[in-house]
Amino acid sequence: MKNFTIKENDAFRLRVQLHKCLAPSDLNSIEFIQENLKDGTVIDTSTYNFFMTDEELKTLAQGLVS
Repeated sequence: MKNFTIKENDAFRLRVQLHKCLAPSDLNSIEFIQENLKDGTVIDTSTYNFFMTDEELKTLAQGLVS
């Protein structure tokens, strides 16, 4: 599992968790986790989950940086 933070400030954090699926072997579960913060405590969370192949993840990454 990969877990990293994309953005964080006093009021907001955006994290990503990436899990490999058992089958098919090239499928990934990618979660974008939005957390609203107050005084350093998470007060609200929204999670967006997508299933993408390794190739689709590469396309996503290339599209975001181009």
